[in-house]
Amino acid sequence: MKFTLNSYQVDAVDDVLKALDRAKQIYDVEGKEVSVSLSATTGAGKTVIAAAVIEALFYGSERFNFDADPGAVVIWFSDDPNLNDQTRFRLMEASDKLTSTDLVTIEPPFAKPRLDPGRVYFLNTQKLSKTSKLTRGHVEVNEADVLPTMTTAAQPDLQGWTIWETVANTVKADDLTVYLVIDEAHRGFNSNATPDKATLVSKLVNGHSGYPAIPIVWGISATIDRFKEAMRAAHAEKGRRALPPVTVDGFRVQESGLIKDTVVLEIPAETGVFDTVLVRRAARKLRASGGICQVKRDTSVQFIWVDPRAG
Repeated sequence: MKFTLNSYQVDAVDDVLKALDRAKQIYDVEGKEVSVSLSATTGAGKTVIAAAVIEALFYGSERFNFDADPGAVVIWFSDDPNLNDQTRFRLMEASDKLTSTDLVTIEPPFAKPRLDPGRVYFLNTQKLSKTSKLTRGHVEVNEADVLPTMTTAAQPDLQGWTIWETVANTVKADDLTVYLVIDEAHRGFNSNATPDKATLVSKLVNGHSGYPAIPIVWGISATIDRFKEAMRAAHAEKGRRALPPVTVDGFRVQESGLIKDTVVLEIPAETGVFDTVLVRRAARKLRASGGICQVKRDTSVQFIWVDPRAG
């Protein structure tokens, strides 16, 4: 890791790795799908914790006494492609082992029969919709009507497999284990904005039309209650074993300094334009330090640095 983990982050990484290891054992031995959860307050560094966990999952870790899972495939799922892009950047920023080639954004055309181990694949709700180029040719059928040899009638443009088939083939592979990370889990199942969102996530988590369920689901959210609600909304708690949640103590986060004890709001008593107060303050400090700053009337700012030693 590029970052030095705080003590509470170290404990969280250790607890999540133990939970994932336990989940894999349950799935391998009993064939039972499992859910794991991590809840931590906003600002606690959930993505940094996730980066350390994924790094250990792919490469092992002496620090956490964890052996790498050579067949680990991580699907990182959220309801927002922009959130996925931010997470991808943060994972690379935090980890010294995860490279850009390890972090793959699924975009059409995506012609792969199955996902590769040692990779994090970013997927969002829109990519699973009926209008997505990744799902064209995907045919919904009743579970009772599914035959062992049944396949879809058509395939997506420039693709040999729909994204549903690619995920299903990965789950069915004996040498692979799929870990589905639901980022901001309470948002992923929220159907207020998109009515079929919860249904899409439910199909991904639980399987549908003959496609298998995801073996291990790892939910990341601000509170464990939100993740539980999300799983209930997707009917994912039925038949899936939920391991004890990993919860980060908010007081420990506060003690670390990442969350402030006091937030001071200053409300001006007089009327005026205050949207560039901080910019003007920065300009004064830059000028005092020896730089030259030019602020235009159209609120655009130009900073020009001049080394005082240069005269």
